[in-house]
Amino acid sequence: MVRETRHTPDLRCRGFSLIELLIVVGLICIFSAIALPQMIAQRRLSRSIGVTREIMSQMRYARQLAMSERKAFTFCYDNVNKQITIIDHNNLRTDPNSGKAVLTLANYPNTAGSTIVATYPLSQGGLDSSEVTYGIPTGLPTVALGDQVTLTALTNNRLNITFQRDGSVINSSGTVSDRNPQDTALFIYNSRVPAATASAISVLGASGRVKIWRYNNVNRYAE
Repeated sequence: MVRETRHTPDLRCRGFSLIELLIVVGLICIFSAIALPQMIAQRRLSRSIGVTREIMSQMRYARQLAMSERKAFTFCYDNVNKQITIIDHNNLRTDPNSGKAVLTLANYPNTAGSTIVATYPLSQGGLDSSEVTYGIPTGLPTVALGDQVTLTALTNNRLNITFQRDGSVINSSGTVSDRNPQDTALFIYNSRVPAATASAISVLGASGRVKIWRYNNVNRYAE
């Protein structure tokens, strides 16, 4: 005689119902919709801050080259192509005034015999070049920075800073004058998040010292 055995289903092995799966998927979609814009904004902020650091690094690199090779090098910010180039003018190292003469040559800063030693596009890392904006965002203070340097206007959509053999800067507008070396300040921000990314890089002409500044939401830029 065969005894019929009934199996009681193990509730621990029970699968999910279709309704439960739909609820879980719905919650995941909701959380993703909330978190994704924040993640994108954070990435944009990080990349924009990285642009300012890179500009400062390239300025310091141009100054270092000028001092180590004892000749003039020009840092060029191109606001149309949103890129940085460093130009070696290949002028005579033995002439202490050769760097000053570079500023009066035709086609400055792309003078005859000059070579580009570095090019850096600011749109790297997925940052759209249209977001990189030169100047000060609307509503932010336009007063001088803590070192008393103010925004330097672009010339033909470019900012040229020529470091001399001693690391100093002689007139960033590209003309020679008898007055003291001119201080320079480059202001930049991301047009999508202007206040959060507003920053500046200043160059003190007499020493060539490069400093970075960021807007700190208390109506001023802080070093």
